[in-house]
Amino acid sequence: MIKRPRFGNITPIIILAASLLCSISLVVLLQLFDIQLSAWHVFLIALTLLPGILAIGFKNKIFSNHINKFHRLFSWTTGTILLLSFFFILEPYTRFRIEIPHQVWLVWLPVVLQYGLLSLYWVVYLWVLQSTKKQRPKESNSREVFIDFARGFAILLAVGSHAFYAFGYDVLFGDVMYQVMSLTRFATPSFVLITGMMFEFVYLRKAEKQGFRATVNSLVMRALQCYGAYLITVFIEWFNQQLTTTEAINTSLFLGNSLFSGILKFYALFLLLAIPIIWLRKRFGIGAIVVIPIIVWLVDILLVRIVWLAKENPIAHLTALLFGHPALSNFSVWHSLTFMSFGMVVAYAFKTSKQAGNWRTFQVTLLALFVLCLGASLVSVLPMSGEDFFFNFSNVYRINHQIPYYSIGSMGAFLLLWITWKLRDFLRHPVWKHSVTMLGKDSLWAFAVGNSLAAVLPALSNKAWFVTLFTVAVLGGSVVVIKVKDLLIKRD
Repeated sequence: MIKRPRFGNITPIIILAASLLCSISLVVLLQLFDIQLSAWHVFLIALTLLPGILAIGFKNKIFSNHINKFHRLFSWTTGTILLLSFFFILEPYTRFRIEIPHQVWLVWLPVVLQYGLLSLYWVVYLWVLQSTKKQRPKESNSREVFIDFARGFAILLAVGSHAFYAFGYDVLFGDVMYQVMSLTRFATPSFVLITGMMFEFVYLRKAEKQGFRATVNSLVMRALQCYGAYLITVFIEWFNQQLTTTEAINTSLFLGNSLFSGILKFYALFLLLAIPIIWLRKRFGIGAIVVIPIIVWLVDILLVRIVWLAKENPIAHLTALLFGHPALSNFSVWHSLTFMSFGMVVAYAFKTSKQAGNWRTFQVTLLALFVLCLGASLVSVLPMSGEDFFFNFSNVYRINHQIPYYSIGSMGAFLLLWITWKLRDFLRHPVWKHSVTMLGKDSLWAFAVGNSLAAVLPALSNKAWFVTLFTVAVLGGSVVVIKVKDLLIKRD
């Protein structure tokens, strides 16, 4: 039984007044555009009056005793209405494949606004309901807050870079565009390296406690979730005419490139590759993981000598995703094993230090790997001017999957982990818990929502205030959607 807060006596009256106001607005719009009243318009007017009638019913306790039975239905309906309302309101400013005549859009607007606001009211109701409950005893938290924050920060960099891309780095940053772009390039190395840590912390532990089959099931399910989220983002790009129908079909089959969601496509395959990696780790220990980067770059000597398919061939997109060749994909499953291996080694050192009661092994491991990558970076890039370095790191090294992208990217990830580890007590503050850390905990939704918002929100102006508003909407919208999702699907 859901113990719900009482509806205020004034609430049903407000809902009824809103219903009457919306129905009157609808009639006024019909008169304003000289539209003859039809059965369809009568239906719309009835829709605007329905919430008011239901509100009076709740006030008179006709339905109030049964609200618990409809709790889940209300939540699913709320989510659907909010999603449809979002796309409806954006329609005049975008290039959606479904075009609504302006007069029709205006006639529907009061109905959409009314139901959208009522849906937001239900979200607020659930939030109040949750906040009035007695706090449950805190569970022992095995998650490390600094890791979730670091992952969330990497997501901010990635999604923020997509927001900048919508306007053009050259337009926004001018002469320093490659410096800014280079900063955002640390997003993927950091996120994939932290994923390697999760392989050690979560999936290896599951294999040890529940058996290897349980780990396989978890990884396959997660890969399918990533692929499902990827298909949704591809559909949104197609719906917004950023991909043709043929491009969308090819992209959904890994034979083309999504505008912003390549990371989800990458993870759909990378998580499957984790299955044999976890088996090797469990069977042969951490030593098997240590040698993986060496194998990766020895094999790369052979990969660069292979004559790959022409870039115009759709299958070339798949080989680029898997092996980094030809230079079509910013993600390479094979080369990213470098990040993954570093992450698993760092996680192993962290577990060892935690068990020993001191952090020497963890910090020494971070420092040793940092120095190793620094040496590889210096050998690879020197001599080179600063301007050439930023251009190459932000473009050439990444698309061609060369050593400097992986060595320098790993250095950035190590530095991020060390800083967030040092600040781990500060990062427990609720401000971070409900923002950056939340993105790190729910990374699948963060990427799917953030990338979709970057693809669908219209870039109407290059002025600083609008770019700022756009970026905040993309990043903040991801947090808000995750919070709303948690409220709507949470079971009592």
